[in-house]
Amino acid sequence: MGLQVVDWKRLLDDLGVPNWDAGKNVAPGNINIRCPFCDDHSNHGGFSIEGGGYQCWRCRGGAPAVAIARAANIPLESARNYIARYSHGVTGKSAQESRKVAGASEIKIPGGSRCYPCHRRYLEGRGFSPEELELHHGIRYTLVERWGKLDVGYRIIIPIYDEDGRVIAWQGRALSKLQEPRYIFPKVEECPKHYKHTLYGMEQAMARDSVVVCEGIFDQWRLGPGSVATFGTSLTREQVALLSRWKNIYFLFDPEDTAQEHGRDYARDLAAAGCRVELCRTDYVDAEGNPRDPGDLTPEEAAEVMVELLGQK
Repeated sequence: MGLQVVDWKRLLDDLGVPNWDAGKNVAPGNINIRCPFCDDHSNHGGFSIEGGGYQCWRCRGGAPAVAIARAANIPLESARNYIARYSHGVTGKSAQESRKVAGASEIKIPGGSRCYPCHRRYLEGRGFSPEELELHHGIRYTLVERWGKLDVGYRIIIPIYDEDGRVIAWQGRALSKLQEPRYIFPKVEECPKHYKHTLYGMEQAMARDSVVVCEGIFDQWRLGPGSVATFGTSLTREQVALLSRWKNIYFLFDPEDTAQEHGRDYARDLAAAGCRVELCRTDYVDAEGNPRDPGDLTPEEAAEVMVELLGQK
């Protein structure tokens, strides 16, 4: 009978949580992260590959599902679902040996070109034109559809490109807040490159000295060329290395405290690499006086932000 294990490495990679399987603080058989239960500034939190538990060398940690929920900033129930999804039996080889990595020659993309009323309502409700997104970003649409064992129904399917303009993955964005998870991606082994090893919009920003860094694809769509999205506030080492190519970097993460804290952490890393880094928030607020996310700005407001930061029209 095979040993039931969790592929923590792949789970964390797919959620965009920086992790280490070797080096300082990493015990053999562990996948380590920055512990979300304490003020860990290194990587003292470890998931046991074959034991399935979580422990921090500093604070002793907590339940694995809670660790995932906090580290990835997702609901606890979603974290439990992810753990179940990445649990599997392994016979005759360890969990480490069973991991799969990106390396496919090309990626297939689900969905079709027909924009149904539900997709149009969602996009236009957020201030985007489906026709413009189809033209410039190649988006697709799904109704009732499965992608292997993955339910991809009722989503906007967004191709993800690397810096060379090659499609390496895709993201499925839920149309409803009731859908979980809100974002889905293909299996890593189906992709030419892991999506967290690139920056969305990078191919349109490479010729510039400065770049605006935002969290999500909708933020990048609203801000336009000269901005890149990181697929969440947790950056991988590969993404930090890519950002270090620019002389001037402006972090425009969402205004929540957690997002701003992550931005400060990466700003320190990039400043140490010789980049000029600024943490920014928009001056535009909602009815309660709170700063608005970049993706919720009007096109005119977003254009003003880009002019202020990059001097571009």
